[in-house]
Amino acid sequence: MQSDRAKLSGWARGGGAVLGAVLLACTVGPLRAAPPAAGSEDAAAVVAAAQAATAKRTGLQTEWTGPTSGPRLAQGKHVICIPTDMKNTLSAEWCTDMVEIGKKIGWKVEIIDGRGTASGWVTAFNQAIALHPDGIVSSSNADTVQPEIDSAVKRGIVIVGLHFTSVPGADAKRHVFYNIESSPQGIGKAEADYVIAMSHGKGRAIILYDAEYAVARYKAEAMRDEFAKCTTCKLLSYVNLPLSQVSSLTPHAVSSWITNYGPPFYVMTIADYYYDFTVPVLSQGGVPTKEVNLVGSDGAPSAYDRIRNGQYQTATVPEPAEEQAYEAIDEFNRAFNGQPPYDYVPDAFLVTAGNIHTQGGDQNKFNPANGYAAHYLKIWGVAQ
Repeated sequence: MQSDRAKLSGWARGGGAVLGAVLLACTVGPLRAAPPAAGSEDAAAVVAAAQAATAKRTGLQTEWTGPTSGPRLAQGKHVICIPTDMKNTLSAEWCTDMVEIGKKIGWKVEIIDGRGTASGWVTAFNQAIALHPDGIVSSSNADTVQPEIDSAVKRGIVIVGLHFTSVPGADAKRHVFYNIESSPQGIGKAEADYVIAMSHGKGRAIILYDAEYAVARYKAEAMRDEFAKCTTCKLLSYVNLPLSQVSSLTPHAVSSWITNYGPPFYVMTIADYYYDFTVPVLSQGGVPTKEVNLVGSDGAPSAYDRIRNGQYQTATVPEPAEEQAYEAIDEFNRAFNGQPPYDYVPDAFLVTAGNIHTQGGDQNKFNPANGYAAHYLKIWGVAQ
């Protein structure tokens, strides 16, 4: 799940404290682990497979698996990028990267800040539509702005999403030409494989997610199902903890894990954001950093810092923001040329202490070493 704290709080409506308390009471305590998948492989084979997959996911991502052909660049287009919130690192980076790409190719790319609220997204969409652009790209929530999407499409404006819906791909029902994001299932599987591999098949783990969002459920279910293949591992708890109340509920949840299960254990989650409130509890409780291993996704700057400094978090699955910005421009170009979208969902990558200095890690971002920019510019016929 993208690191959109403002987006998530904007989505969450009603049932606030009461719902959170009920969910916490129901899920923080010991739960039955999901039963092993039918036909589970031999334990040693499962560990070996997880180790091989993790080695691949932590290596240099040099292979280009994206498009190799497409239409030449449509000239002089105008695109508006609406981030969830310019205060959010990932959302802001998508838009600022697209502005820079626009300068390279002669397109006008503007940013209208969604300001982290549902009303802000609606306002930004209406402002964008009034400017009569050729396309609008947004990382807000498609369901929230569906009337505005419909209005834009009626005016011939192409809509592209960045984590706009819950899964990658075209969405004709919502009139979204293409939604760009990593595979939720791929992220979940990558996290579970990492835990299996690093624990040599002995991992005790907790899965932390928010059931309100489909993308979060997809990630968590993939973690659970992949982890269940390891019959010598143990799922301690499958915790539904609302992201809208993460700051207030996480400390109590972490304390309960230490009391009920005791370290060592792993935690897998759908967003690094949870760990902003997990680490202080562990540190203040004097829990040794080697005893609790936090594995997350999004690649938030705070996650990079925790991994780099050995502060409990040992891995994250980041989003390749600049590559996705190039992909967004390419999808627009295909639409402007009357061609269908290109379905490109790259494999998950894992940032760990061993590779954090590579592929943009020194800048707290993930830029794959697969030459994505050169590939797209070549397709568009733009001089490099």
